[in-house]
Amino acid sequence: MSNQQPAETPMPMLMLFVTGTAPRSQRARANLAKMLDQLNLSEVKPFEVDLLEQPEQGIEHAIFATPSLLKFDTTGEVSVLYGDLSAEERLQTFLSDLDQPE
Repeated sequence: MSNQQPAETPMPMLMLFVTGTAPRSQRARANLAKMLDQLNLSEVKPFEVDLLEQPEQGIEHAIFATPSLLKFDTTGEVSVLYGDLSAEERLQTFLSDLDQPE
């Protein structure tokens, strides 16, 4: 039996909740990728959850609209940003505490 623990990450984890290929979901994906690149955080890979395929994840994380971007910080605190992530200043502020992986 192994006592290995998963490697801890010093940055918050991102989860992007989408609904398939819906236009707002496609814009959210593109806007998030663009902002991560602008912030030199291209190594940060958000975990994507398609609620058409995994609707239970919406219930588990209390998601009531898509697209939604959840950020989990190192203490377990959760922040959420709803919409297609086109408000650049809001998205930049939301992502401002992410650190580049070493």
